[in-house]
Amino acid sequence: MNTSPLDTGAFAKLVSQLRAVNAELEQSEVWPAAAWKLLDEAGVLRWFLPEKHGGMPVDETTKQLGYLELASACLTTTFILTQRNAAVSRILLSNNEPLKKDLSQKLARNQIFATVGISHLTTSRQHLASPVVQAIPDDHGWILTGEIPWVTGAEAADVIVTGGVQPDGLQILVALETSNDGITVQMPPRLLALNESRTSSVSLNEVRVSRERLLLGPETQVLKAGGAGGVTTSALGLGSAQKSILGIAEEAEKREELRPVAAHLRETLEVLKSDLIAITQSAVDPSKESLETLRKQSNSLALRSAQAYLTACKGAGFLAGHPASRAIREAQFFLVWSCPQPVMAAALAEFACPTSK
Repeated sequence: MNTSPLDTGAFAKLVSQLRAVNAELEQSEVWPAAAWKLLDEAGVLRWFLPEKHGGMPVDETTKQLGYLELASACLTTTFILTQRNAAVSRILLSNNEPLKKDLSQKLARNQIFATVGISHLTTSRQHLASPVVQAIPDDHGWILTGEIPWVTGAEAADVIVTGGVQPDGLQILVALETSNDGITVQMPPRLLALNESRTSSVSLNEVRVSRERLLLGPETQVLKAGGAGGVTTSALGLGSAQKSILGIAEEAEKREELRPVAAHLRETLEVLKSDLIAITQSAVDPSKESLETLRKQSNSLALRSAQAYLTACKGAGFLAGHPASRAIREAQFFLVWSCPQPVMAAALAEFACPTSK
């Protein structure tokens, strides 16, 4: 019988180490190289790649519960991991076998860092009259011009999985090498939280991309294959909630009146963790409704737990360097990260709920 990586002392040590790194990470606002090295040494980076390319694949439940525990220790590092793995998933969907093999092997050995810049093909800036990134075909491939918004770890990336729109309206997805001429990584803007993720936009000025770097397309919706969203955002939300709940539990050791609050939040967390496990272990693909329900409830718990943590810590929690202060700001991230309309509507309805008379 195989032991889950989550049940090993090595994973527990990783979580403890990440928690220690996290304590100082936000104040520095630098790329978390030390935390990333810990993930590599623990083998976590290989979980998401096939064995034939040097990976050490694990089942979906292990991935998502791993995300949860890692996010509870360090949300920023875990968010970066999701963006790297989003790039991995798109690479593995490609029919370009030579490119897939090359990138997968390098990613398994942590020789390169890959990230994604695909929001402009799905949600971000879709209201604009012309494509954010134009892909003009030529004899060798394409010439990309425009701006890729919201690229996590852009300045550290060797490869950005991104795309553009051809004049005929068809989309392409490519593995863009950041060493190409014409690429400029913009200075990361100040965020409410997760500034260490170094999320910024990337400008493309007539960047030439060969056909050998094509992952998917040209097609109408190049990101349709493989779907989007899933349970990962919920897993990180629950991890954020768990961090706050652990903080409340620490306060409850000194103040008995907090124990019922900690117990109730913990009970809610365990119910949602069970829902997460049920979805990942289901023999059929989860419905859109079940995914949205889990996301709504995970968001709500992350926000409420952070508020409860701040309240429990009183004035001390309002200091900028206090963990409760950080928990409050990090919880807001789930209101804007890959947040579909039904999830947004549920949050607004909860915020606007009238006081019962």
